[in-house]
Amino acid sequence: DRSYYDIFIFDTNGDMIYSVYKESDYATNFAASGTGQWKESGLGDAFEAAMASPDEVTYIDWKPYGPSGDAPAAFFATGLRNKDGEVVGAYAIQLPPEFEKSIEDVEAECS
Repeated sequence: DRSYYDIFIFDTNGDMIYSVYKESDYATNFAASGTGQWKESGLGDAFEAAMASPDEVTYIDWKPYGPSGDAPAAFFATGLRNKDGEVVGAYAIQLPPEFEKSIEDVEAECS
């Protein structure tokens, strides 16, 4: 049993270079300044957040994601560095649908 739906790796240009499932988003571009079909999706937001703060793990909350049949999707993402410390891309995971619970719901339960 895995704790993710899909795993993605992007180069610094926003091109998806790895995906476990290789849905219709595979090998497309996610940069906000690019031309990729899914650049305004949650995964596009995750890529941009990872590149803006490559040393942080960012969370993008649940919303429909086209390549996964418009099923709700949330993402965690972070930057990838080479051995010299240069940012060389981004890593993201898509949470499985059974994990659906927004941060707001969790915070409310913890209050």
